[in-house]
Amino acid sequence: MQYVYIAAMVLALIGMIVCSKKQKTNPAVQPVAFVLFVIVLISAGLLLNELNVFGGRSSLLANELKFYASQGTKTGDFLKTAMPGKKLLLVADPGFEKNDNVKLLADALREGYGGEVVVDTVELPGNQADAPMPLYMMMKAKDFDAMVEKHPDVGVIVTTVGLPQDANNLKFMKQPADKRPALFLMGLPSGPVPGIMPAIQSGAIVGLIISSPEAKYDVPAPSDPMEAFDIRYVLVTKDNAEQYKGNFTN
Repeated sequence: MQYVYIAAMVLALIGMIVCSKKQKTNPAVQPVAFVLFVIVLISAGLLLNELNVFGGRSSLLANELKFYASQGTKTGDFLKTAMPGKKLLLVADPGFEKNDNVKLLADALREGYGGEVVVDTVELPGNQADAPMPLYMMMKAKDFDAMVEKHPDVGVIVTTVGLPQDANNLKFMKQPADKRPALFLMGLPSGPVPGIMPAIQSGAIVGLIISSPEAKYDVPAPSDPMEAFDIRYVLVTKDNAEQYKGNFTN
């Protein structure tokens, strides 16, 4: 559409020039010149809006996506040191194949980690597209285990959908630590989650991302994703879990 707006502006400007030359001998062209002037203004406004010069919804969305994707960069950078050289499984909501948010997050995770990242979801019985509730409220431990079993070669599971409510029944978590994939939680469902604190302190969960108590939401995202992360989020590990325990425990 940018070219259409530019073409309209150029043609209208040419028309105005022609009218300005003729209006001395033909005053009737003055209204035409005014209409062409209006066309120039409208076309210029539409072009500037298309280019996001005035900001707007699309630029706000792009800004939020930068913050969101920064979680992938931070997680990848952390796991590159904590769990180097392993294949990562990113667990996302159903329909992730067409979700630009997930694509950006996965790309950021790959870039931060510098290794292989695959994306999958937890499949539930029935039609997930018509599901009335979020995935974390419906999935069971057996569903999560089934997804994990599809990827026997992954070394780290990074989940954006939380854990099933009966997470204490997860089979893969009952395996010896050196035999099962590590678990990283990228965000939690709203509300306290019992059992998270001891799981982090024991290393059963290697990391957890939560919203920062000092998060800012009315600022532009820095070009550096690590700086963007620090504005919105906190990475919780066993080293600082005690400091943030009030954010995810009863």
